[in-house]
Amino acid sequence: MQRISSIALTMTVLTAVACTSREDRMRQQMAFDSMTPDDGKTADDVPKIPPHPTRDALEPVLTLLYAADSLPAVQEASDAVPEGQDFAITNPGVLAIVNIRSGTSKAEQAKAIIRGVAEADAFAVRNDAELYFPEQLNKIKYAFSPEERDLIRVVYGDLRLLDFFSSEGADTAINALDGELKTAATELKADYLARKDEIWDSWMGVKMYARRVVAYDQPFKPVLRNLRKTFEMKEPEPITWEAAHDAEFASWAKTINGDDALFKMFNNLDKLREQEEFRGDTHARWAMQGSSLIPEGVKVKPEPELGFGIHREDLGGGYQEITFVFDKKLRGDALREAYLRSLIYRQVFSDFATLSAAGGDFETGQVPDENDPDYAYCASRMALDGAINDFADTQPLLAGLNSTEKNEDKLVSAAVDCVLERIPKGINRGVEGDDARPPAMYTRTALFQMLARFTKVDVNLDNMKKDVEKPAEVEDAEAFLKAYDKKKRGR
Repeated sequence: MQRISSIALTMTVLTAVACTSREDRMRQQMAFDSMTPDDGKTADDVPKIPPHPTRDALEPVLTLLYAADSLPAVQEASDAVPEGQDFAITNPGVLAIVNIRSGTSKAEQAKAIIRGVAEADAFAVRNDAELYFPEQLNKIKYAFSPEERDLIRVVYGDLRLLDFFSSEGADTAINALDGELKTAATELKADYLARKDEIWDSWMGVKMYARRVVAYDQPFKPVLRNLRKTFEMKEPEPITWEAAHDAEFASWAKTINGDDALFKMFNNLDKLREQEEFRGDTHARWAMQGSSLIPEGVKVKPEPELGFGIHREDLGGGYQEITFVFDKKLRGDALREAYLRSLIYRQVFSDFATLSAAGGDFETGQVPDENDPDYAYCASRMALDGAINDFADTQPLLAGLNSTEKNEDKLVSAAVDCVLERIPKGINRGVEGDDARPPAMYTRTALFQMLARFTKVDVNLDNMKKDVEKPAEVEDAEAFLKAYDKKKRGR
């Protein structure tokens, strides 16, 4: 009986191992296929590369760097390595090949191979990944750009090496190497540890929303976690609503934050979750000239007509971080008006509904990026005028401000004229004499829809309840049908 149980147990274990192994092979094949190599090769078409002696000699280090069971192939192919680089990866995926220059010293080969294997490690299949790394790269490519995708690959290799060289097992692995290879690995370790801040800055140089695509999944997640723990490296602190304002704007910001209607109006956020996320990280700053709130290296000259200048940083994914710098000469109502207009100016850049609707006036079907500021300029004036006209008597924050256009029927037309003036070419200018095809007709519709958020909509419910006067023939027909219905029911 005991023997039968042992056999059953052994078969169960072997079956589990076999199934797991088969599953891993399937995942590897899927990961390979998802990358779709540029040359169109399938996994079976990848050439078999003979083992490279330097790679094999570096095995004590490389096996700790590389997550898969077998190390990537290494070959000397100078024509595959771009000028200015000491290695290049071809066939990126689980069957990646690390190409190094031929004719270099053993130490130079060692450094190139270590760096190449670290970058190739990103493609090793990890069973706990939500998305394969090639799939993550495809998301980066189509949501951002091929350049951002390639930057992600390079940065991972550097972060992975920094993580490895700062680990407890690094010295033991390096000491297991011989002579020239040990010296090369030691030099590489010293170089990476000395450049840790530079390497982290390279990671911070990746667009924020692109970083978020990869930061919470394999292979980046454990590497970033280790670096934060070892070197206390951190992402930039979020800019809260309160911290985003200089003292000159603090009271107005507090008023808006405490008034649900104002907060929705000036930030274009209806959902509670979106509001709380924005309060926690505004991706914006409102600063006076010379303020310490202005990021280092940012130089902005306020525009006289606006009262502020702006610095925009592309975060990727259609999002931006904006710093508003206000003229230090502004005081009182002039500063308040400029501040309120800046809030609307900011929201236009992320008001995809407005910009998308206005895109019909351009051949590409979308507002060109370079014209976003023009729409922000004109729409912010229109919206603020509408808010002043309708709410200055009930909202102290708007009281005392003067609108440039008192006639609400002309607000949209004035904004459209403003857009046409600021965009002399490329925008639909209509057909002269054809009222059905006026200039910037899509822009007009988009601005009209936007203006609704900043003005009152008066509806007379009593009038809506009144019956419409009916013709005599309609009343006669209804009377006949009622009489017929009663007769049918025997009443």
